[in-house]
Amino acid sequence: MTRELILTADLVLPVSVSPIRDGALLVRDGRISAVGPLGDVERSAPDAEVRRFAGHTILPGAVNAHAHLGFRRRDKPAGGPFSVWLRELISKLPEKEAWTAEAARDSAREAVEAGTTYMAESSPYGECLPQLAGSGMAGTVHAEFFPGDYEGMGPQERVDAIFGSVTKMREGLPPRVDCQVSVHSPYTVDPVSAGLAAVRSREEGGRLAIHLSESPEEVEFVFEGTGGLVDIFERADWGGRGVSPVQFFEETGVLGANVIAAHLATAVSENDLDILRTTNTAAAHCPRSNEYLECEVSPVPAMLERGIRVGMGTDGLWSSPSMNLFEETVVAVRLHGLSGALALELATLGGARALGVGDETGSLEVGKYADLAIVGAAPNGDDPEMAVVEAAAGGGVAATVVSGEFVYNQASS
Repeated sequence: MTRELILTADLVLPVSVSPIRDGALLVRDGRISAVGPLGDVERSAPDAEVRRFAGHTILPGAVNAHAHLGFRRRDKPAGGPFSVWLRELISKLPEKEAWTAEAARDSAREAVEAGTTYMAESSPYGECLPQLAGSGMAGTVHAEFFPGDYEGMGPQERVDAIFGSVTKMREGLPPRVDCQVSVHSPYTVDPVSAGLAAVRSREEGGRLAIHLSESPEEVEFVFEGTGGLVDIFERADWGGRGVSPVQFFEETGVLGANVIAAHLATAVSENDLDILRTTNTAAAHCPRSNEYLECEVSPVPAMLERGIRVGMGTDGLWSSPSMNLFEETVVAVRLHGLSGALALELATLGGARALGVGDETGSLEVGKYADLAIVGAAPNGDDPEMAVVEAAAGGGVAATVVSGEFVYNQASS
């Protein structure tokens, strides 16, 4: 028998349409069957169970377009120049193996309790896949690919190996959880391997995650072939191309509509923006991590003006203070002067579109999965979206629902 559930609150923010006072949505088999004023929704399903959340707002769950789960706060390297931070991170990797799984579970739980319903996670060789799969969230873990680890293999053999591993990792996953590949960055993946991996991903209809134009050191490596990253990655001898990281990855064949590029924070030129638009490459904005690592500010308004798909990402706890995507979004509001409606869209539907899942999540629309957050605020002002985003950023998420199931619930109804 099909279970029907009506969720109603003082305010519903569908994102795709205007706010609805005394709104409701009908959930049937994990998907949204109706959205609108409570009376209309009740008439469409008179026998459905009704759960009322007085003094609350129902909104789409946060879509985290770029995250790393396997870190914990107390071991966080000091901030500062990117290469200094990265060197300290690498020095901690041997001891990190003992606690990565626990850290990933804790980070995932923190994200869920902050209203996240979908996450694009990146971790070395997909090591955090079990924790995302067990979190209740939907999403994809991108297995970060480091060709230098495959000694004695050529580029094609390396690519075959990582894609073969990812195929095996997909076995037995819960619904709406996937594993894909990440071409980590221009300074860790040689251009031949990067290009072959991108071709393979497109041929398989997959998604590809990358870090791109994150730091001044990355820009220096790609353009000049010098700097702190050369000292760290002695085998990375392909720098000094005289172009930007964005142009380098375009020439390598990495960029495309199936790619989510994290950061895009440093020295992103008008030409780079045109390349991103032309290739239909999406962006994940992680302003707190960029600030911590002394990177520049991503030109998000210019991206949006060009029609580039942009979502928000928290990065991980070794460069960001929390896994709360709404908190991340408030920082973006401060940096770029965003409206409440645009801020909420970036945290939800914007991220879903950037990740290629905008037809299934990110807004409260009929046919989409019932992925939502319930926030303990019901503002009456002119900018309810901003007030709700700020409330969620401040710990106001009372419940998180994924595919119609409560995966976190502190709300009374």
